Amino acid sequence: MDTNNHTEEKFSVALESIQSKRRIERVQEAANALLDRYATQEGPEERLRLTFELVRRNFAPDVVAVFGSLALGIADGGRTGTPAPSGDPRQVVFHCDIHGSQGRSGSLTASYTEPGPLGLTTTEWLAAMRLLAGITGLGVGGRATCRQ
Repeated sequence: MDTNNHTEEKFSVALESIQSKRRIERVQEAANALLDRYATQEGPEERLRLTFELVRRNFAPDVVAVFGSLALGIADGGRTGTPAPSGDPRQVVFHCDIHGSQGRSGSLTASYTEPGPLGLTTTEWLAAMRLLAGITGLGVGGRATCRQ
């Protein structure tokens, strides 16, 4: 291996590391913003609505959030439940069950095809979604159980 190729490879790895760090910082900023907004809302439905809007705008436009009688997002030809498959083999689907207080439950489901709105890798996106689902579970007075 000549010196130029080795230097280019090191530069490429360093650049990807910096870009990855910036993407993760954007995820942290979004999670902090969600927590700040949760502080102004007491009802679990409003908190779920905040999560839904944050995910739809920043992480995946194809998202469905359900909790008790509240259902947000349209998928599968108009039925609420699961985002419609795009047919793209790179598409991943995230699903997390949300268990709230007083026996109420629901779920957060979204589909993603890299690079998405924030430029996240699939692995980064799945980690971000687990973080947001965990915040949502706590926000509705319970927990989240994710399959991924």
